[in-house]
Amino acid sequence: MTISCRLRLLLARVNVERAQQGKPQLSLRRLSEESGVSLSVLAALNTGRSQRIDYSTIDHLLRYFNSYFTVTTSDLLTWEQAHERDPLVIMHAEQSKAGNA
Repeated sequence: MTISCRLRLLLARVNVERAQQGKPQLSLRRLSEESGVSLSVLAALNTGRSQRIDYSTIDHLLRYFNSYFTVTTSDLLTWEQAHERDPLVIMHAEQSKAGNA
């Protein structure tokens, strides 16, 4: 997948700030309770298993993390161009060749 969620990195950054303040680490369960995003959604995003994300989830997470530091959509989600071996790239290249033949 070329789009990925950086929830794990943001969570680590929050936990560094919380440690500096003498607060306990923020778990996924506590993040779920405080942000309003379900634990199952957070777990899927955290492990990279999620195939989709709702706008409301993005909104809840950005609002939550912005209470610690400035966060944008680009900090939460990243996009990388597909590699040549990616099945979608191969399929697109084959379709382009067929269209030119």
